Amino acid sequence: MENGTPEIHPYFFFEEETVEKYFADLHLKLLSGRHIQQQDANAFALLEDYFPQLKHFYARIYSRNLVQDFADTSTYFYLDFFESSRGKITDPSRYKMLTEFQTIVGLMLLDMYYSRYFQHPKNISWVDIRKEIEEGDHKLEYQQILFKDQRPDYTEREWNIAIRSFTNVIRLFDELGWVTKLSGQQEGLLFTIQPSIHRMAKLYSKELENFELFAERYKNKQQE
Repeated sequence: MENGTPEIHPYFFFEEETVEKYFADLHLKLLSGRHIQQQDANAFALLEDYFPQLKHFYARIYSRNLVQDFADTSTYFYLDFFESSRGKITDPSRYKMLTEFQTIVGLMLLDMYYSRYFQHPKNISWVDIRKEIEEGDHKLEYQQILFKDQRPDYTEREWNIAIRSFTNVIRLFDELGWVTKLSGQQEGLLFTIQPSIHRMAKLYSKELENFELFAERYKNKQQE
C-alpha cells in the first residue's frame, strides 16, 4: 500500500470464478506442450476471455510466450520460448525436439491437411496413410524410410510394423493437440487433423521446403 491506496495485484483475475475453476487444467495442458483449440472448450474459453492477463502471467512467471495463432478460420493457443529454438515445443521438464520420424509423419499430415483444404472435418484413416505411402508424391521417400527400400509389395509383417510406428506418433500428436484420435485401435487408426498442425510449417519450414533432402539424410542416418 502506498499513500493509503490499496495495491492492486496484477493477477487479481485469478480470483474470478471461472479462472479458479479451470486454470489448473489449462495450465497443465499448456506446460505439457498442448495446443489449445475449441475442442478444449473450458481452457479455450479461458484463453479467449483472459488472454492479455495470461500472456503477462506466463511471460513474467515462466519466461514463456503465450501465443495466439490462426489457421484457416480457426484460432489456437500455445506456449513458446521467447528465444526461439526450433522444435522446443514442450515444457523444459520434457525438453526435446521431435524425432526425425515424428517430423516426417508431421510433414506428411500437413501435406494431407492442405490436400483436403475444402474437406471438413479432415478425418484420416490408416487406409489414407497407406495410400499416401504407396501412391503419394513422396512415396519413394516414405517407402525407403519405412521399409529400407522400394519394392512393388511389402509383407503384412512390414505393414504391421509401419502401422505401430504411426500409431505411436499419432498418440503424441493427439497429446499436442495437432490431431484428435477417433479410435484407439491400431487396425482402426482414425483421427482428425486439427488446424494447429500448421505449427509444423513454422517449426520445420526448412525440412518442408527440402523434404527429399531431409528424408535422404534420415535414411542415411538409419543405415549408419
